[in-house]
Order: sequence, then structure tokens, then C-alpha cells
Amino acid sequence: TFPIFYSRFYYISYSQMKRILFITGQLNGGGAERVLLDILHHFDYNNYDVTLCQIIPGGTLADEIPTKVKHISVWKGYTLGYKLAYRISNWLGIDYFLRRKLKSVIGDKYDLVISFLEGMPLKMHAILNPDAINVSWVHCDLLRDPYEAKQFRTGEEVLSYNKMDKIICVSPLAKDAFIQRFKNIQTPVDVIYNPIDIEKITSLASKEDIKYDKFTIVTVGRLCHQKCMDRIIRLASKFKLEGRSNIQFIIIGDGVLRTDLEELANEMNVNDIVKFMGFMRNPFPYVKSANLFLSCSGFEGFSLVICEAMSLGVPIVSTRTAGPIEILEDNKYGLLCNHDDASIYQAVKRMIENNELGNFYSRQARNRAMRFNPTETIAAIENLFK
Repeated sequence: TFPIFYSRFYYISYSQMKRILFITGQLNGGGAERVLLDILHHFDYNNYDVTLCQIIPGGTLADEIPTKVKHISVWKGYTLGYKLAYRISNWLGIDYFLRRKLKSVIGDKYDLVISFLEGMPLKMHAILNPDAINVSWVHCDLLRDPYEAKQFRTGEEVLSYNKMDKIICVSPLAKDAFIQRFKNIQTPVDVIYNPIDIEKITSLASKEDIKYDKFTIVTVGRLCHQKCMDRIIRLASKFKLEGRSNIQFIIIGDGVLRTDLEELANEMNVNDIVKFMGFMRNPFPYVKSANLFLSCSGFEGFSLVICEAMSLGVPIVSTRTAGPIEILEDNKYGLLCNHDDASIYQAVKRMIENNELGNFYSRQARNRAMRFNPTETIAAIENLFK
């Protein structure tokens, strides 16, 4: 009788758990993917039954999915079946084949379904249209960077967002940009900040002891047009022409522009002080030991890497974009500058020449990072059930 009783007790307990489905793409090294993994690592799995659905499986961070998370994928890769179903949807407006595949793999028995990225995860979420609380996350400034638009038919993206019960943006300015871009959205739009796991970041930063012999300026991000890494190379050139031999730049990340950027560094004769480190699973020892973290992005929704650097007490200089404006609060927690080369140069120069200013922003950075506690993010997600 004990096994029967136990199985019934387990079934009753399990049936009372809230069932959550996250829909995303490949888990590569981007900020949104790392945020998702941090969220998954902080769930109370005594109360939540969590499934992660990747449209296409894999990615450099896929092995970090918590073991308690059920992991499924809709297609095994960019197969012919996927390409045909997607093109029939986009070209002919027929979603039948995508919907049939999604329902066969995912089903619809969930309490909360979250498409955790713009573009394809939202599209698949809306086509699936589950009987659940439906929420979609927006991680970037979609007004200035409408990168996802080509993945939808005309009018489809607005219809997809209007199928949601709530839309979550990662900062107030990202929310403002979203509302300006999609003026016909009827769904409520709220803000939930990205979580910053200070304990985890500090632990990872201690894995390696990095020593720099020069004033070191570090940046972390994809080598793509959005991140404007060419500004860093021109900045390095200006400092070198001034004869400053005690400065170096560390660029951590990879992307489609790496070859172009390396060629630019060579042309401007700064490849001795600009070091391309490539993608790093754990960049934090290099960030922790730096004198300054520099972000030159053209647009950002939140900027996870800035908050991660702040949690290590590294002073920040950033161009004025949606996320950093919110995080740094008008120079209270770091220096903001305009997007032209001269403004970036002046801000970085101030940090180099004023040691007290760097120490002040180091203390401010740690204080600010504590605002983005993962506990608050998880509590905000739990509130979505209400």
C-alpha cells in the first residue's frame, strides 16, 4: 500500500506545481541567453515544473541548462522541413505546418508560456497560441534596431504581440522605444530588470588571476554593427598618437565583423595595444582586473555586460543608449557620453587622468549592481501568474 499511497501523494503534489514553458532559440553567448540561464538557475523547482523549448537546439551555452529543467527542441537543426514550413508561413501566410510541428512537440498543457526573445520565439509562440498566460520578453531597443522585422509577414508581428497577455521589457527606455515602434499594441507592457547574480560572477572572476601591466580598458560583446567596436580602435589610435604607451584595450567577443576590425586595427597601427581575445565562456577574470569597462554600443536595451562589470567594482564609461542611461542614472553610477569619437575620448581620458574619479565610480558600481538581485526578477516572474 505504501507505493500506491506515495505515488498518489506525488501525483497530487506534482499536479499542483505551476508549469512554465520558455521558448527560445539557440543558446549562444548573447546577453539574453545568459539572462535566461540565470533565471532558470534561480527557480524553486519544488513549486515549478519548467520546460525549455529551443526552436533549434544547441549553442555555446546549452550545456549550462539546469538538470531540473525539461529540455525539448522543435527541430533537430535547420532542416529542410523547418525551412519549408517557415517559408510557407512567411511567403504564403500559411501557418499550418509550423503549428502542427509545434503542437506535436510542445503540446499546450502549461500555466505560463514565455517567449524569451523577439523575432522567431515570439512568432512560434503566437502560432502555437497555447491556452495559458502568455508573455513575451523584449531585450533590446526595437525602435532603433528593428532586426527581427524580416522574420514576420506584414502586420504579423503586431498581431503576435496582441496575442500576449503581457509584454516585458528589460528597462523603461526599452519600453518607451517598444511603444513608439508598435503604436497599435493593445497588450500591457511592463518592465522587469535583468538579474545580476553577483555571487556567481564573483566566483567566476576568481577562477583566474589576471595581471595587467598597463591601464587596461576592457569591453565585452558581439563583434557586430550594433556594438560599434570600430570606435574603440579609433580611440586607441588617438591615444597612441598622443604618445600614451601605458594604455591597452581588451576586446572580448566574436562575430561577423572580427576580420574587418582586426584589419582596421592593423591599418591604424594599434594592434600592439588592441587585443582581440575572441569569445570567452568566462570573461570575468579579465573584466575584474581591468581599470575601466567601456561600452560604445549604438543601441542597447539593458546591457547585461555593464551590470556584470559593475558587480566586480569596475568603473564604467558608456555611450548614451537606452539601457546604460537607465543603469548609470545620469552619471551617478558611471560616465555617460555621446556617440561621437570626441565625446568618447573625453570621457575615457577623464577616467585615465583622475584616479579619485575611478575609485568613486568603482564604489558606486558595486552599490548599483545590488539593485538587480535575481530574487526580485524571480518574484516578478511569479507575479505573472496573478
